[in-house]
Amino acid sequence: NNRQQQLLAQNLQLPPEARIEASLQHEITRLTNENLVRSQALMMTGQTEGQTSPGQMVEEPIHPVNIPRREKDFQGMLEYKKEDEMKLVKNLILELKPRGVAVNLIPGLPAYILFMCLRHADYVNDDQKVRTLLTSTINSIKKILKKRGDDFETVSFWLANTCRFLHCLKQYSGEQAFMKHNSVRQNEHCLSNFDLAEYRQVISDLAIQIYQQLVKCMENILQPMIVCGMLEHETIQGVSGVKPTGLRKRTSSIADEGTYTLDSIVRQLSAFHSTMCQHGTDPELIKQVVKQLFYIIGAVTLNNLLLRKDMCSWSKGMQIRYNVSQLEEWLRDKGLMNCGAKETLEPLIQAAQLLQVKKKTDEDAEAICTMCHALTTAQIVKVLNLYTPVNEFEERVSVAFIRTIQTRLRDRCESPQLLMDTKMIYPVTFPFNPSSLALETIQIPTSLNLGFLTRV
Repeated sequence: NNRQQQLLAQNLQLPPEARIEASLQHEITRLTNENLVRSQALMMTGQTEGQTSPGQMVEEPIHPVNIPRREKDFQGMLEYKKEDEMKLVKNLILELKPRGVAVNLIPGLPAYILFMCLRHADYVNDDQKVRTLLTSTINSIKKILKKRGDDFETVSFWLANTCRFLHCLKQYSGEQAFMKHNSVRQNEHCLSNFDLAEYRQVISDLAIQIYQQLVKCMENILQPMIVCGMLEHETIQGVSGVKPTGLRKRTSSIADEGTYTLDSIVRQLSAFHSTMCQHGTDPELIKQVVKQLFYIIGAVTLNNLLLRKDMCSWSKGMQIRYNVSQLEEWLRDKGLMNCGAKETLEPLIQAAQLLQVKKKTDEDAEAICTMCHALTTAQIVKVLNLYTPVNEFEERVSVAFIRTIQTRLRDRCESPQLLMDTKMIYPVTFPFNPSSLALETIQIPTSLNLGFLTRV
């Protein structure tokens, strides 16, 4: 006790840091002495009970120690037995549900797994295994799309994965043009025995088919919304309050329960966009999809405008221009202003402007001919013929004015068609998009039921 009081007095004279260190040293010494006394007492007890002899250590229970397993140096390949090939494509392609299991996967994981299996077949120089795996993969993707081709999520998921598989075949082909973005380790993972350039073409053709199916699928979902949302629904309340003269009031679809609005279209576009992003669809491919969707919206809207007298008025022109501005806002919000989608709406924008400009003098005719370069003569004349005054103070477009327009545009080299081709699909391309993901780090979730694959 006296010793402890002396130490305490000395400690109080030290600076704070030194005081802490001295206290810790004192505590360590005290615990060591206590342990020594305790172990001597145990040895004495053991001797008296005849359990140990003077030279023996006292046995204490050993606590289990966690020994970390050293990670094996994987080569980014997956091995499987030939008889398991059908199980592989069944579990990974035919029975995989994009909604559910696939939502939690790394984007493009099925493509990476298939490529890692292919790499091992190439590594062991098994040409038959390479051929059958590629054939089974292509046929299984075709089969699932035939079975569930009207399901947007399934088609989007397999478009993203088919493109990723195609990119992997290029990235690890060993061709210099595709290797420049690779890490040193990725270049070590290039295919070593087989040139699969011909299969790349087959898979590229498959991706084109899937893309066309995706567009058709999205069009079927959007189609019922377009006329209601872009033309019939009053986004700007009150603008169309006065019905064009001489027209009976149509059965109004304005703000009815279950009616589609512009918001319905925007929400659907956002749902398409977020799903494609979640599936890991290439950004350049998303741009092409959005451009195609905007073309469909513009073409369907314009065709209905050209066939409906009740839609050709000044106020409807204002309504359309507002709706187009909202679609452009959506593009801006998603960073897609430079994807060509806005330009596909140009014929519709010009038709809306045509409904709003003056239509009397030669100067007006000159302005219209300059402004409406994206519309055919047939379309311009049709809008002018259908134009209906909103009230009695406004005149219809005169026959003489329409003839003036026709005379000015007669030298135009253009199609005589009136309606736009709503089924037209722009050619699609798949720009090379290498992945920075290291194959050897990929883990296979147990939910995929691929326990028969061995990481190599």
